[in-house]
Amino acid sequence: MTKILEPSLLSFDLKNMQSNLFEVKQLGISQIHYDVMDNKFVPNTAFDTEWLDLLHQNGFDISIHFMVEQPREWIKRFISFKGIKAITFHPEPINKKETLDLLKFIKDNKILAGIALKPDTNIFEYQDVLKECDLVTVMGVQPGFGGQKFMPITIDNLKIFAEIKNKLNPKLIIQLDGGVNFDVLKQTYHHVDWFVSGSFLMKYNGNKKDIIDYFKNLK
Repeated sequence: MTKILEPSLLSFDLKNMQSNLFEVKQLGISQIHYDVMDNKFVPNTAFDTEWLDLLHQNGFDISIHFMVEQPREWIKRFISFKGIKAITFHPEPINKKETLDLLKFIKDNKILAGIALKPDTNIFEYQDVLKECDLVTVMGVQPGFGGQKFMPITIDNLKIFAEIKNKLNPKLIIQLDGGVNFDVLKQTYHHVDWFVSGSFLMKYNGNKKDIIDYFKNLK
């Protein structure tokens, strides 16, 4: 499976969006991470649908992460937009049946579907759900704010997800979101397929190509 480094829209300069999109495209990046927050499930707000058309028009695939209390209502608003490659949502505020129904709804719309889990969520409670997922978003920080430091517990969590993938769902895409930097890339490379990079990539003081080259040369 091809490894992907996807910049988070949270770290873009929204006043210079077109310039930022041109910059990441020049780096060979084709996928953007799109966070949605409702100020209820997490104490912050992020994007609604306002940037989806622009991202699609610029040729980017979009990976959406919903951090909301009522994921079905939010996802129904987004589902018809073009360019959406994957959607993950948090199952913690809803029940298991609703989670499985929502995964099916997303898949029926020809979009990769998955769940996102907070660092302290009991992963084993969701093993049966993970069997039905195309991907899982593993949080390396508490959801809600960019620029946080990577939580060491995430390494143990990733190992658990890797075991579940090997045993129950070999095609599962493991996406790491939060706290990614050079060291985290190296430590987690063998367990992760998609890396979400916010401040690390978009606010890097040096040449961003150094990050891309480092990522490509990891083994």
